Amino acid sequence: MRRIFLRRLRTRIGRPLKRLPRRIGPAPAAALAGLAAVPVALLVADRTVALAVAAAVVVLELGLLAALLLRLEVAVKEAAVAPAEASEAAASEAAPQAWKLPARKLRPLRRWAARLGRGFSATALPVMYGYADNEKGTYPFRIAMLDAIVEWRQGLREGRTEPLRGHLDIVLVSNLNLLGGTTASNVEEVRAYLEAGLSVGLLHHPVFEWNVARDVNPKVAELLDEGAVMLRPGDEVSCDLMIVRFPPSLAKLLDDRPEIKPARTVLLINQTPFEAYGPDGTGRHFSWDIATVRDNLRSWIGDSTWYAIGPSVRETLERHHAGELDGVDLSEDYWYGSLDPGLWRREGPREPDGTVRVGRHSRDHPLKWQTIAEDLRTAHPDAEDFEVHVLGGAESPRRVLGRLPENWTEYPFGSVGPIDFLHSLDVAVYFTAEEYVEAFGRSPMEAMAAGLPCIMPPRFRPLFGDGGLYCEPGEVEDLVRGLMADPERYRRQSERSLAAVREHFSYEALLRRVANLGVRVPGADTGGPAEPVGAAAEGEAR
Repeated sequence: MRRIFLRRLRTRIGRPLKRLPRRIGPAPAAALAGLAAVPVALLVADRTVALAVAAAVVVLELGLLAALLLRLEVAVKEAAVAPAEASEAAASEAAPQAWKLPARKLRPLRRWAARLGRGFSATALPVMYGYADNEKGTYPFRIAMLDAIVEWRQGLREGRTEPLRGHLDIVLVSNLNLLGGTTASNVEEVRAYLEAGLSVGLLHHPVFEWNVARDVNPKVAELLDEGAVMLRPGDEVSCDLMIVRFPPSLAKLLDDRPEIKPARTVLLINQTPFEAYGPDGTGRHFSWDIATVRDNLRSWIGDSTWYAIGPSVRETLERHHAGELDGVDLSEDYWYGSLDPGLWRREGPREPDGTVRVGRHSRDHPLKWQTIAEDLRTAHPDAEDFEVHVLGGAESPRRVLGRLPENWTEYPFGSVGPIDFLHSLDVAVYFTAEEYVEAFGRSPMEAMAAGLPCIMPPRFRPLFGDGGLYCEPGEVEDLVRGLMADPERYRRQSERSLAAVREHFSYEALLRRVANLGVRVPGADTGGPAEPVGAAAEGEAR
C-alpha cells in the first residue's frame, strides 16, 4: 500500500506550483482595475468628489493587496510541503525524516503510534490507515502514519522470538509504567514471590486512554534481572494464580495478549471507581466502571475473585456502588500492601538536636493533601522548634497555603530514597483531603515499617489499628510534643507500629495469603487469613 500511495504522490509533483495563479485568484486583476480607476477619478471636475473616489480606491487597493499577500503565503506553504522531484526510494527514505509536522498533527500521530506498539494494534491500525487514506489530509501527515505502521511491522519481524510456553506459579497483570503506589506495591510483591522461590510472569497492561507511550517503570524492569519474565503476545502459559492489580487497565483489553490459563484469578481493587465522593455520595474524578471491568475480565479469563486492598475501598463499594456489584465475587478478606520490614526498620530514633522533625512522603496530588488551609497548617505545626520535611513535591500544599512556611523543607520526587528520608524523621504525619478515598495508605505503612510513630486522621484506624496514632489536625502538635517528651511512650508506639507491619503487611503475610489461594509456597504457613488489623486493640489516640 505504501508503494501505491507514494506513486500517487509522484504523479502530483509540481501541481501546487502550477496551481499558484489559480490559488491566488482574481486579486491581481482586481488590483489593476482599481489602479486604472485612479486617473479616471482625477478627471472629474469636482475636486472633492475626485479625491473621495481616489481615497476609496486606495483603501480597496490596500485590502486587495493584503488578501493577495495572504493567499500567496498559503500557496507558497502548500508548495513547500509538496513532494520534491525524487525517486520513489528517496521519497520513502527521506520524507518521514525531512517533513516537519505541526504540534496538532504530531499529537494524534504519536498517540496512535504508541497504541499500535503497546498492544492495541487491532484498534489502532484501522484508525491510522483511515488517516493515511484521507485525501483531505496533508501529505506529510498521511505518509507519517504509513511510516509508523511500516516501522511497527518491521519491528515485529526483527523482534520475533520463540514464544514462551510452560507453567508459572504467579502471573501479575498491571499497568507497569506508573510512578506511585501501584508500582511500589507490584515491585514489593514480586520480590516477595521471587525470594520465596516462586516463578513469576509479568504482563504490562497500560490504560488505553492514558499515556501508553511511557516505558515500563525502571523499578519493574529491574525485576527481570532478578528472575521475573515479561510475557508478550504469542506466549502460552498456565499458572496457579493470576493477579490483576489496577482496575482502570481493564477498561479496554489489550488486543495483543499472551494466552494465559490460570487455575485461579483475583482482581485487586486498589482504586475506587471515583477518586473522591462528596457528602451526598456524588462521585468526583471518574476512574473506572465496575460493569465494564467485570465483563472484560470475564470475557478474557473467566471467573475471578475481587479483593479490596483495605477497609475504605470495601466501605466505599458497599455504600456507593452496591447496585453495581451483581456478578462480582467480592472477598471478605483484604489484600493489603506488603514490604520487607527488615529492609525499612531503622536502628533507633534520630539523634536529638533540639528540633522536632515531622514529615511525610507521597506523590504531589491535590487530593493527597488537606484542602483547608487552617487544617493543613495545624497538622504541620509552624512552631519555632518544629521542622516539616516533605518528599515527593509540595506544589499542592503551596497552592492551598499561598506559600510554604519557613520551617518546611521540600524534596522533589525521587531526589531522596524513601527509606533514608523516613530514617531522618522523628514522627510521620499523614492527612489527606476529607473527600479523598485513600484505598490503602502505603505511605503510612512504610513510615510504620521504619519504626516511626505515625499520626493520621481517625478514618485510618480500621486499616492500621494500634499501629498508628489518630487525632484531628489541631491536635497534632500536642500529640507530637507528648511523644517527644516521653521516650518510653515513644518506644512503645514505635514497637506497636513494627508489630502491625510484621503481622499484616510483611512478605510472610503476603505469602500466607497466596498459599491459601493454591500457590505452592515452600514452607508457607497456610493457617488461614490473618485477623483484620482493625480487630486489634486500639492504640493511644493522643
